[in-house]
Amino acid sequence: MIIRVWRGRTGAADADRYERFLKETAYPDYGEVSGNRGWILLRRNVSETVEFMFVSFWDSMDALAEYTGSDPERPKYYPEDRAALLELPEGVEHYQVVDLQARW
Repeated sequence: MIIRVWRGRTGAADADRYERFLKETAYPDYGEVSGNRGWILLRRNVSETVEFMFVSFWDSMDALAEYTGSDPERPKYYPEDRAALLELPEGVEHYQVVDLQARW
């Protein structure tokens, strides 16, 4: 299993709207891709900005390439991302899961 980590920042005034966009638009897009196993969205206030971290779980890098349309090392951005984010990070991080123990 592959873990994909993406981070982005919005202004405080845009954060709730951006979170709604992720839940209403981006989540279904992610969820329909074969090989996606789910995700976690994290949010924290930092001064006058809000940082988001999107952690998603994938079967393989091939499944990620199906989602991104080409290079899985680059984020896939929607027009709403471009409108809300203070910058567009050029890369994401990938980790191979070597052990998983969860008690949610």
